Amino acid sequence: MRKYIIILIVIIIAVGGFFVKHQYDKHKNEEKLVNEAQDHMKNYLKKDYKNVQEVHFSKDYNIDPTGGVEVSGYINNNKEKEFSGIYDPTNKEIGISVVNAEER
Repeated sequence: MRKYIIILIVIIIAVGGFFVKHQYDKHKNEEKLVNEAQDHMKNYLKKDYKNVQEVHFSKDYNIDPTGGVEVSGYINNNKEKEFSGIYDPTNKEIGISVVNAEER
């Protein structure tokens, strides 16, 4: 009987370890994808809009079921100059965006 309890405990610990590892890998992949989205958004803003020196991102992000990453924030330390955009990792470009700034 003790042998079965020990085997059960080992199995529970192993399954728990695999679950924690899976969650950790998922979080790291999301973090990498969000950083990539922020880099592309920063380049997009500086290239397509006038007078963009600084870009500040909020900590909030959303990854939709199709894989798009929505990032948002504000420009040049002015919280009224907000932006939001969806990054498409498949095409490596910003798709839909809303920016409170003057276009070039």
